[in-house]
Amino acid sequence: MHLCVVDPADEAAVAALHRIYVTVGRADDPEAFVAAPVEEILECLREPTARFAFTAFLGLEDGEAVASGWCALALADAPQLAYATPRVLPEFRRRGYGSRVLAAMERHAGAHGRTCLQSLAVWSADHGPDGSGSAPAGFAAAHGFGLAKANIRLRLELPSDPARLDALLGERAAGRVGYTTRAWVGPVPAELLPGWAVLHAVLSADEPHGALERPEETSNPNTIRDDERILARSGQVKVNAAVLSPAGETVAYSSISTRIGSPEAAFLRGTVVHRGHRGLGLGALAKVQALRLLERTRPDISAVITENDQENTHILELNRAMGFLPVLYSGAFQKHIGASAAS
Repeated sequence: MHLCVVDPADEAAVAALHRIYVTVGRADDPEAFVAAPVEEILECLREPTARFAFTAFLGLEDGEAVASGWCALALADAPQLAYATPRVLPEFRRRGYGSRVLAAMERHAGAHGRTCLQSLAVWSADHGPDGSGSAPAGFAAAHGFGLAKANIRLRLELPSDPARLDALLGERAAGRVGYTTRAWVGPVPAELLPGWAVLHAVLSADEPHGALERPEETSNPNTIRDDERILARSGQVKVNAAVLSPAGETVAYSSISTRIGSPEAAFLRGTVVHRGHRGLGLGALAKVQALRLLERTRPDISAVITENDQENTHILELNRAMGFLPVLYSGAFQKHIGASAAS
């Protein structure tokens, strides 16, 4: 197999990279895979974001693209980290292609001074939360990775149950007197952006990390605008809801991403509540408002996918209360590597 770095100017190579990504995703995660469009992949390769610099690898066998690698080098908040995702078409597995792609990404990460490599994999519920006996967990272990954090992926079929959501909002409603909500489609309004960026950093800090080395992200509005730029240029848009305190501060939000003009499942990107305003059901309020706006504006979308750390019992219980059901497990694997001089 010939391995090469993908040039974002090479349309055929980018198309092949995306084709492998979609084919593998649908094969390994048929119930919950939500594909990013090729335009998003291209945008990431063309220009680093505030958080990551991306490099893609393509494996060719007799001129046919059969394997790929997606490597993200974390920047300011975590200069020691790299994230690597090897993919091999199902019919070409067990030939060593995945090992070769992973080795190339490990060399790339080490050459750029990274000392910790992380990777995400999915497996069916039959293998339990630790992935015992699954091919991804076995592959990771064989290459020196340990399972550092286990997640569960969930799916909500639409339309949602209005009575169920009303009952959820009725809980702790008295404590929310004076709080208001705003819901919209598209970028975060400028007047809400500073508070939104603070909450984004809180979300990063509060997520259970297990044994993962994870940075505590700084509050940076440019990070939010970076994400929105990539979404917009790749034909995607967010459906958002924010909760404002009686003083007008942004104290909670929930965000769902969709593809413009596509009925594919939406993805619940994150929900967070300011630490000083918890215990009032603001997370449920933000989630429900975002979901209801999604259903009003995109009745063609038939499901929402989300993913939670299994230790985050509060959010898991909230998602189940809304009607989300588990469909599979995923795990974050980690390996410490030696850095080498950048080439």
